Amino acid sequence: MSEKPASFLAAFPAIQSAIKIYGDLQGMRIQFDVPESEMGEAVKLLMWRERVLRLTVEPEVMNHKTLAGQEDASL
Repeated sequence: MSEKPASFLAAFPAIQSAIKIYGDLQGMRIQFDVPESEMGEAVKLLMWRERVLRLTVEPEVMNHKTLAGQEDASL
């Protein structure tokens, strides 16, 4: 089993349920879209399905563009 970290670009999907917060103290669920060009790294997650993961998430600086190449409206 690989212990090297997986590092890849991803974005929140354009759906309302991309981030779900549960009211019964069970936490939250987060979904990401991973482009085809990043799947080689993202597939490492399959090896860790049964494990607890430590996540560090940071915004990628891409000249204020989204993964789809559109201007980021939040800036």
